[in-house]
Amino acid sequence: MKKIFLITSFLILAQAIFAQVDIFDDSDTTKTDCSQKSFDLGAKNSGISFGNSSVWNGLRFNISDCGVERINGINITFWKPGRNPGSKINGISIGAAPFAYELKGISIGVAAVMGLDKLQGINIGGLATISEGSIDGINIGGLAVVAEKSLRGINIGGLATVSEGDQFGFNFGGLAVVTKNNLFGFNFGGLAAVSEGNMFGVNFGGLAVVSKGDLKGINTAGLAIVGEESILGVNTALLAVVSKNEIKGLTVAGYKIETPDFRGFNVSGWMDVEDFRGFSAAVYNKVANSQRGLVIGLFNFADELHGVQIGLINIAKNNKGIAKVLPFINANFD
Repeated sequence: MKKIFLITSFLILAQAIFAQVDIFDDSDTTKTDCSQKSFDLGAKNSGISFGNSSVWNGLRFNISDCGVERINGINITFWKPGRNPGSKINGISIGAAPFAYELKGISIGVAAVMGLDKLQGINIGGLATISEGSIDGINIGGLAVVAEKSLRGINIGGLATVSEGDQFGFNFGGLAVVTKNNLFGFNFGGLAAVSEGNMFGVNFGGLAVVSKGDLKGINTAGLAIVGEESILGVNTALLAVVSKNEIKGLTVAGYKIETPDFRGFNVSGWMDVEDFRGFSAAVYNKVANSQRGLVIGLFNFADELHGVQIGLINIAKNNKGIAKVLPFINANFD
């Protein structure tokens, strides 16, 4: 199994998505040249405002927000934003690309919804929903939902959901669900679900489910499930389930199960483990060290057998004499 190739490929995908959606342009001169002119109907910064009012409560229309401090109510804009350091918008934001330091409420952007520090609420971006901080709530991006910190809630990206922090909740990516930290909940990636940390919950990858930490729960992959640490739970893959540490639970693979320590119930074409406890049905059962339990296959091998082998050829190196190699059945209960 090319474990490192799988992990590297999808982390490259994550970096590519971050690069493509970087909309925080430090060279934008509007960040220091903002006119605060507006036509207002109301008093004490409340009512209806037309223009670039920096503080407003109520209904506000503007071409492009720049230098905004705080808006409470309904904010409607028609063009890409300028720089708005420290800005806070609470309520309903609608426009080409609603953007603030903090956006809370319902935000809908034709191109994108962008939060410099956090997005909270319902966020829908035609191309992307993006935050350099955290995103919480119901989040939809035509191409991607991307957070440089945590991503929590219901997250749907046409291509991917990507975070550098933890992802919690329901995460759907047309191509991939990718995080550089932990992944918790129900995670569906059209090609893959990938985590550099731990992965807990129900995880599906059209090609692969890959974790550099522990992988726990119900995991299903079109080709392979790969864990750098422990894999625990129910695991099914058409090709292989592979762990550098241990696999525990119910595992079904069309080709191969490979791990130093297996405990549980296995059905596969080839089981290749060092230590085994439980039941295995495979064409070839290879136990490099100790087998405790029952294996059934055409060819069965154990360096130390403490259980039963049933198959065409059964090899138990710790047995004596002709009992080292027997047809049909072999056993050792020491």
